[in-house]
Amino acid sequence: MSEDHTRVQEFFGARADAWDEKFPEDGPAFTAAVAECGIGPGERVLDAGCGTGRALTPLREAVGPSGTVLGVDLTERMLAAARRAGRGADGTL
Repeated sequence: MSEDHTRVQEFFGARADAWDEKFPEDGPAFTAAVAECGIGPGERVLDAGCGTGRALTPLREAVGPSGTVLGVDLTERMLAAARRAGRGADGTL
């Protein structure tokens, strides 16, 4: 892994546990952004750099049960925070 990737992991890993608490009011922004993208039922979406997975819920709502949303992140601690928050319940992290 490159030095840049290591720095990114260290930076976000150190902040993962408190990340959602720092940005408690941004849920509507994620919902609006997903709506602006025009994502519809049955589509497949990749959230690259999903962090704690805060955009995954509105993305999954947009694609519906026939679609797929996959969240990936370089930082395992961010993904762990997403799982703890229930955002990986369907196994797409």
